[in-house]
Amino acid sequence: MKDEKRNVAQPVLTEPKQSVVKEMILWWEKRRLLYNAFLIIPATLLIIHFWNYPMRTIIGGDHIILDVVLLIFGANVFYTLGWGFGVVNYYLFKSSGLSDWIRWSFFVLGTLFSLLWTTFYIVIKFDVLFA
Repeated sequence: MKDEKRNVAQPVLTEPKQSVVKEMILWWEKRRLLYNAFLIIPATLLIIHFWNYPMRTIIGGDHIILDVVLLIFGANVFYTLGWGFGVVNYYLFKSSGLSDWIRWSFFVLGTLFSLLWTTFYIVIKFDVLFA
């Protein structure tokens, strides 16, 4: 009869803790819009600024815009490497993920690199240096 008197407490229902991988992916994906804004806005302004340069009439404006769209798409593929490296690191080395400081460092450095690369590409594509 002692078994009948044991204290049976209701389990506390809590939401399951997010997996480390899911948290890594969400951290990067929440910032993708900001990343794209840092690329698309300056790229658009540069294209508008350089639109009347002679190279556009030689190779065609549509070709330049398509190239920039493909470049930004490629930059987003490389952006995915941010969380991709975190996932690989987690599975290979059983780490708990990168700290926020390291993630923000990668985000800022990667965004600056992409911004410089996109700007350099547009300047070369419009042949601004030699016009």
